[in-house]
Amino acid sequence: MGKINYRKTKMKLNFMEGKPEVYKIAQLTLPQISYDDLLAEVSHAENVNDTVTQAVVTGLLNRLAHYMQYGHGVSLGAFGSFKPAFRAKSTKTAEEATAETVTRKLIKFYPGRKLREMIADIEITSAKALDVE
Repeated sequence: MGKINYRKTKMKLNFMEGKPEVYKIAQLTLPQISYDDLLAEVSHAENVNDTVTQAVVTGLLNRLAHYMQYGHGVSLGAFGSFKPAFRAKSTKTAEEATAETVTRKLIKFYPGRKLREMIADIEITSAKALDVE
């Protein structure tokens, strides 16, 4: 089972009358695992040459990008699915609703069964030494 640590933080709500203080928990941020380190770990764990692992992952990412740039969603099985999307401003008339109203292009990710199960099993624990009292 995985574990994510948090610490308690104190906040002042300056936008409220009397500026009350409240407490919330915040996730402790850990260093990000680099692409190269992840490739090396996968190569070692699966007993596959580093070059082969990189070629397969690079090919997968290239094909994922290719299909999504034409509007296709792409499923990676139990890992999840990626889908191109955008956000647009609303308009008063149908004629005004055009591609120029797009405010943001993005990729939506929908976790698959394996990732949903992993997230459900993560334990959330306090890093008490870092808590603000």
